[in-house]
Amino acid sequence: MTKIVLVRRPAIISSLLAPVLFIGGTVISEAVTPTYDPIKQTISELAALDTSTHLFLTTLFVMTGICHLITAVYATGIGLPGRTAIFIAGLMTFAVAIFPLPTMAGSTPEHRYSAMIGFILLAIWPVLGMRRSKKYPWLIRPWGAIFGTALLGVFCFWFLGVWADLSQPNIGLVERFAADMESLWPAVVVVALWRRSRRDHRAIPVA
Repeated sequence: MTKIVLVRRPAIISSLLAPVLFIGGTVISEAVTPTYDPIKQTISELAALDTSTHLFLTTLFVMTGICHLITAVYATGIGLPGRTAIFIAGLMTFAVAIFPLPTMAGSTPEHRYSAMIGFILLAIWPVLGMRRSKKYPWLIRPWGAIFGTALLGVFCFWFLGVWADLSQPNIGLVERFAADMESLWPAVVVVALWRRSRRDHRAIPVA
């Protein structure tokens, strides 16, 4: 019987590393910036050009983007349209790093649109990557994929709605819910693929 590769080892590593880099980087940057308010201010403000954490957090943005690219290439159990969405979202993470905020109080169209596209793609990729065969785990099959996009979509569009009005007092808190969930979900799906590959002799992870 033909063996089907659901996930390769680089995707397991990259998907687990992405939220560690992204969430860990923001937490560390907040801790060393006492004037920063994580409830009222966005993550991008920590990477603004006039901050002491600009280089540190920008580097972690780039590393997170690299992780998304690796996950998109090697998580072969995810349908190609979904993997393409993750890949482009990784490129948008690079764009966020390339076009930082000029100041903590400023913004640019390039930064804003890059972040917006990345947020939307990381919300819709589960439904784009769905598979119908029962050889795939539930999270990849239609109802699981719809659940994933619905869950991420709630956080994503909640944030985009708040982001449209920068005077909102809780914009930073809402962004964290959305961004952290979106950084974690690829890992959840990849682990599900890995577990299925361990149980099913038709699917094995390979280097």
